[in-house]
Amino acid sequence: MKKNILITGEPKSGKSTLLRKITEDIPNKIGFVTNEISENNGRVGFEIETHSQQKKVLAHINFKTPHKVSRYFVDIQNLESVVSEVSKFKNDDFLYLDEIGQMQLFSDQFKELVLKYLNSQNTCLATLSCVFEDDFTKSIKEREDIIIVEISSENRNEKEKFLRQLIKKVGKAKGYISEPQRFNRKGSQVELRSEHDIRILSLTGSDWSCVCDFYKEYGICSHAIAVQEVFK
Repeated sequence: MKKNILITGEPKSGKSTLLRKITEDIPNKIGFVTNEISENNGRVGFEIETHSQQKKVLAHINFKTPHKVSRYFVDIQNLESVVSEVSKFKNDDFLYLDEIGQMQLFSDQFKELVLKYLNSQNTCLATLSCVFEDDFTKSIKEREDIIIVEISSENRNEKEKFLRQLIKKVGKAKGYISEPQRFNRKGSQVELRSEHDIRILSLTGSDWSCVCDFYKEYGICSHAIAVQEVFK
């Protein structure tokens, strides 16, 4: 089912800030964010901060390692020590990663973590750079369980509201899927007994559309996610 959300956008669009704001309100979570390291009003590196406030320097201009992106030398050992911490999670944990980017993808262990998160039954929120692409990131964006949300400095506040709602919609969809008696299919239409009403969904091609207000505004909703999964 569509339960993995990717925030993408240009550098400085606010991807990390947005992910941090959203996840700080979520109680049961596993993952990490990436912070800038500044000295004398200039950026000199990046550090990783986990859900338990453990911090490790990911990259720095003064490191000397075989792995380099722009001016920054990447410390794979530091990254993989964090990967081991965030690899263990429960079925009800919210998972998050900031970011799936060129620095992190030097590590095969990190790639394994990404797939572990995406392949789990947990909801996962991650950031993905739009200025770097390889076969791995391309394959992620092409997954059927991915919802891509593109942000910019202009729409960041609007997208924050949408993402908070979307995470709740994914949770509702999981609940609907666990109760098959809610669904009644008649040809290319499905009746879904939701929490508030009976929703009618229609099949067009390979996609289900809904009559609810959230779907009309955003082209996705808990009802459509659930029906798509049940009748795939």
